[in-house]
Amino acid sequence: MESDDDADLMARFVKTRDRQVFAVLFQRYERKMINHARRFVRDPARAEELAQDVFVRVYTTKRYEPQTKFSTWLYRVATNVCLNELRRPEHQQQLASIDAPAEGHLPELSAPHADPEAAARTRQLASRLSATMSRLPPKQRAAFLMARQDQMTHEEIAAALETSVSAVKSLIHRALEALRREALAVMNDPTTLAQEAS
Repeated sequence: MESDDDADLMARFVKTRDRQVFAVLFQRYERKMINHARRFVRDPARAEELAQDVFVRVYTTKRYEPQTKFSTWLYRVATNVCLNELRRPEHQQQLASIDAPAEGHLPELSAPHADPEAAARTRQLASRLSATMSRLPPKQRAAFLMARQDQMTHEEIAAALETSVSAVKSLIHRALEALRREALAVMNDPTTLAQEAS
């Protein structure tokens, strides 16, 4: 486990309630928590509200004993907040919008100076992969993105999602398989360019 100054800061905050210590942690992790929440709810405004809820929980924590890295603990708190949000009745009836993928969901696929046919296929692929990502179950999507974008280890993701390492590997594998299937479908679909051109 890496040297974890943030865990030391959190332990200090819980003992002293020093707002300046909390402010340091907030500044370091606010953007990451907003991005993490967007992976679940996709609505930027609601993601910011959920990130605030995460930090309220952090601020009101009465006990903190660092058994994992602070970031792992924080992602676990954030994941619980987001999953609780998704369990609310109004979310059970909503489908995630695929028109505006959450920031940072997928790498930029367009290449400079690509010929028009390749550029059209690339745009179609990016759109379809974003749609596929939107439809993944929340834990699957979160595990995949924590691994690929946050470079978290399987152990850290397991701690954040409160599951086993083998379950994390399975979640990531299923997400990859869904994305691969969609990519193959686009690449093998002769109507892709016709749809893009229409």
